[in-house]
Amino acid sequence: MTLFERLSLVKDRLENWWNFGDQDKPLIISSYLKPNSVIPDTDDLAKFWTDLDFIIKRQMSIIDNTEYIGVALPYHYIDHGSSAGSLILGSEMEFVDKETIWSHPIYNDVESVIDIVLDENNFSYKTIIDLTKKSSELAFNHHFVAPFALGGVSDNLAGLYGTENLLIDMIRKPQQVKKALNNMKNIWINNFINIQNIIQKSKNIGGIGWVGIWAPGTTFPIQEDFSYMISPEMFRTFLLPHIVDIAESMDYAFYHLDGVGALPHLDLILQIDKIKVIQWVPGAGKEKISDWYDVIKKIIKHKKSCQVYIKAEEIDDLVKNVGTKGLLTVITDSSEENQKKYLSKYLN
Repeated sequence: MTLFERLSLVKDRLENWWNFGDQDKPLIISSYLKPNSVIPDTDDLAKFWTDLDFIIKRQMSIIDNTEYIGVALPYHYIDHGSSAGSLILGSEMEFVDKETIWSHPIYNDVESVIDIVLDENNFSYKTIIDLTKKSSELAFNHHFVAPFALGGVSDNLAGLYGTENLLIDMIRKPQQVKKALNNMKNIWINNFINIQNIIQKSKNIGGIGWVGIWAPGTTFPIQEDFSYMISPEMFRTFLLPHIVDIAESMDYAFYHLDGVGALPHLDLILQIDKIKVIQWVPGAGKEKISDWYDVIKKIIKHKKSCQVYIKAEEIDDLVKNVGTKGLLTVITDSSEENQKKYLSKYLN
């Protein structure tokens, strides 16, 4: 089945979900590698993360050997680690394993980064741009391309000169921090526009983010994971204006609410009209979805759609407790067995 054929089967349901329409079943994204698939691999971490030909060969093989269930669609997330937003601005890169690239700060004070500019010859930036171009050239009617992790403006600033330094400066040097964050926001939006211009050359319809949820237009999971460590008042002062501006830069804004420490900011995020969807991620060790029905119901009550990660066996109780309107679930233990046992009645 081609990409466009698959999209025609799910397009209306996803558009309806983005626009918070009525739905009689939760939307489900589930995918798994077909049995006996052979995927290119290497233990050379530099090759794994930066060899463009290897990455393309590996990702195309994954896409072509994956079974897509529900509203899942084939896509290539341009993965350069979750700290790519600071890496492209010069932070030190460390390949940890095949899941993680660490970013280490290289500056000591806010004054050093307050007016930082993007160097287009930066290794991470060139790797990301060239990979995005290569994947987009192959994407027409085959796969969607999801932008790299642009990060949150505070996450990127902390990645450049240290989390503790940024926290202290929010108190000691608030005006300098505000200026630095505004600069990070402008870099973010310019990067997003540039990446979208590359991706749209594929001539595919709509857009997709790293979560893998297709939207009728441009989209991205906005985040501020740094907000875990600050009060709602500081969130309102330092971050909220930039979240609003970033949301305005895309057609279908999506917010990645990560961890229980981010919950105090939910009320402010719910007030942003442009944000159509909130993803709730409880955090490591807190993934049991039944502990978070109230959070999900609160999001949906405020007429925002909600995306959560769940095990297949949790879906029945989730639907019984929060309903179906606005709900999209990404299944974390996808398999043909679990599809037949738990998900089949929601897929017809």
